[in-house]
Amino acid sequence: MSKQVLISPSTDPCPLADLLEYSKNLIYNGADWLHCDIMDGKFVPAKTFDEIVLSLLSKRVNTTIDVHLMVEDPLDRLPAFARAGANVITVHFEAIKGTIAVINTINKIHELGCKAGLAIKPDTKVSAIENYLPFVDLVLVMSVEPGKSGQQFMINATSKIAELNAIREREKYNYLIEVDGGINKQNAGTVVSLGADVLVLGSAMYSAPDKHELIRYLKSLGD
Repeated sequence: MSKQVLISPSTDPCPLADLLEYSKNLIYNGADWLHCDIMDGKFVPAKTFDEIVLSLLSKRVNTTIDVHLMVEDPLDRLPAFARAGANVITVHFEAIKGTIAVINTINKIHELGCKAGLAIKPDTKVSAIENYLPFVDLVLVMSVEPGKSGQQFMINATSKIAELNAIREREKYNYLIEVDGGINKQNAGTVVSLGADVLVLGSAMYSAPDKHELIRYLKSLGD
């Protein structure tokens, strides 16, 4: 049975000065979403742009703005990114302390009119977030350690994708499974076959000589 595969190229590793042109080019070549990596230099070592740059970008690029917050205390920053044009806001489970805090964060994202995503690092098991799966719109499986583009895909992500897909089918949940880290033409088929719906590509997309052909191929994996 065929399914839709969404392509959400990452803003990382594109230089900030080229980001608007790069983003427009991605959408022109068929990308479905724009994956905006927001890093604060605390939750992860690297630091990227803030909600001011996101606002400028979202007003000029006509697509779904998929915000991945790799920041400490994400709850405090949600309103700013929602105002800046985010359509999907994904926060890291590891950045939130306690069950009530996780639920409050998910609820707040929804109150702000955005889809809510929950991300897990490579060392975090699916069982750690299973109680929250009925409430989220998206689960982001990190297949590299967050914070640095160009890393190799970590094979332990495959079992998590399969487990999330099995839970979704068994419980009839509706969340999307997004995978971020080391995705390329060689491993994307496996990831999709296991249940992934949204593919995030950073270095592989940025360095691709023919982005239209790559995006077309990735979308065809759902056929």
